[in-house]
Amino acid sequence: MEQDAKGKIEETRKFMLMLWTVFLIILYACSFLREYYFPIQEEIVTAGEKALTDLQKLFFFALMGMGFLIDIVNMRDDRNKAFVFLLLSLVVGGFSGGIGAMQCQVLSQIMGGG
Repeated sequence: MEQDAKGKIEETRKFMLMLWTVFLIILYACSFLREYYFPIQEEIVTAGEKALTDLQKLFFFALMGMGFLIDIVNMRDDRNKAFVFLLLSLVVGGFSGGIGAMQCQVLSQIMGGG
């Protein structure tokens, strides 16, 4: 019975890590696309730029929430693993906008787009 419960916890942890990774990838993709389609900061914000900004916010908070849930599951096994993914989500998610923009600029330079 205890082995079955540990197996379910491990399965839950793997599923949550997959979701966390998907949220992080989507967050970086939104950052990349925002820089690709709207590279210059303008006073007038277009609908597409607003939509990508809203998606970035949504997936950042989804990433933070998933990180918190992963930490709760991890704490069942080891109390020393408290808030590791929450901190990781904050750091990696916080840098996603800048990193996505830099990746777009580097690819643009490599592809000869300017």
